[in-house]
Amino acid sequence: MVMILVLLLLSCSIAVTEAYKPMYRTHTAIFPRAVSIYNYIQLHPDMSRASDALTVCSWIKPYALTQKDPNYEPYWLSYAVPGEQNEITMTEKIEMWLFGTGNSLSTSEIIPLNEWTHLCQTWDALSSLRALYINGTKVASGTTPFGRKLISKGSLVLGQEQASVGGGFQIEETYAGELFGTHILSVALSKEEVARIYRAGLCFDVTQSVYSGDVEVSWNDIMGADWYGNVAAEPMECDAWDNLRAFVGQEITDEFIDYLKLHSTPK
Repeated sequence: MVMILVLLLLSCSIAVTEAYKPMYRTHTAIFPRAVSIYNYIQLHPDMSRASDALTVCSWIKPYALTQKDPNYEPYWLSYAVPGEQNEITMTEKIEMWLFGTGNSLSTSEIIPLNEWTHLCQTWDALSSLRALYINGTKVASGTTPFGRKLISKGSLVLGQEQASVGGGFQIEETYAGELFGTHILSVALSKEEVARIYRAGLCFDVTQSVYSGDVEVSWNDIMGADWYGNVAAEPMECDAWDNLRAFVGQEITDEFIDYLKLHSTPK
């Protein structure tokens, strides 16, 4: 069976769609060590498809030791809407809010400095369940108010926390470090799916996967958004074949076949 799989892969060439932009997908966003409220990335996604369910994931590499400082709470993602500036927030201290500060998830674990860590938050309106994941492992879970849905057409900011829609930044909430592969899906992934994305590694591109139809915000969207201050983009060495790491240890399933159909064309 393994030999058949190898022959199949060798007989195919990885193809990219017209929308694929490798110069964007393979760059990391660097927020300077010298923090400033002027360093951030902003975009205005529709988010209407994520009103009933979502998954927010990113690779994060913080520079500063802030986890034990009670006066410093760096936010690497903030989605604000009129009437609720904390519609979605995710911090370096692994505290995640959804629908306001009264609905937080957190853990006592500390993210290591200068190392990549994979973080995910999932939520489903039907069950009101949400979960927090670190490196593919669920570390916290909770519920949201019954019937509450995500409000669309807000402001998404990376590197700052919005005290008001699109602004109100504070220096003690400024993120210093790197982000890569940040994305928002309009579906609540299962723990197995989150673990699979983590195993796929840094170079996994959700837009080139079986989840492509569920992408609300992609890394390409973020890389093509409005960048402010001294936020910089640096190349990340990635290869399309790295995406196959998501299937290591798995049987040949319909999901795997769908992946090959999406990425490969016969020579």
